[in-house]
Amino acid sequence: MIEETLWQIYQLSYFQSTCRVMPYQTVTGHQSGAIISVWNPHGQNLTLAHNKRLERSAMRYLRDQNVAYKRLWGGNKDMSYRELSIFVPCSLQQAQHLSVHFKQLAFYYVSARGRVSLHCSKQTKPMCFVSKHLKKRWIASHA
Repeated sequence: MIEETLWQIYQLSYFQSTCRVMPYQTVTGHQSGAIISVWNPHGQNLTLAHNKRLERSAMRYLRDQNVAYKRLWGGNKDMSYRELSIFVPCSLQQAQHLSVHFKQLAFYYVSARGRVSLHCSKQTKPMCFVSKHLKKRWIASHA
């Protein structure tokens, strides 16, 4: 079970491209898929050095499994706190599998129409809807 305070933080997440200027449509390609953090497994804040090791391991795993992905940030509204995440075009079941593999407590699922739902990694049933459309949670990068 996810601690209530952490669950509330997950519901208030925003997203941003890791590239200087990239709209959400470029990241998702209008495909359904998952947004999964590759940092801070089990909801624990780790050092940047530890998270960088996890990131390299995750990218190697995705390449080895031939899984397409795009990098993005997930964080608070002003991005003063953010975690490296990935968008993976995939089914809900694949999203759950990847989320568990990366030892995450939760993941976001974006429908092809852009609706964002939050899921506990232990089940595919959505725990709540975060936004009617990803664009409402997308922070434009500064050029």
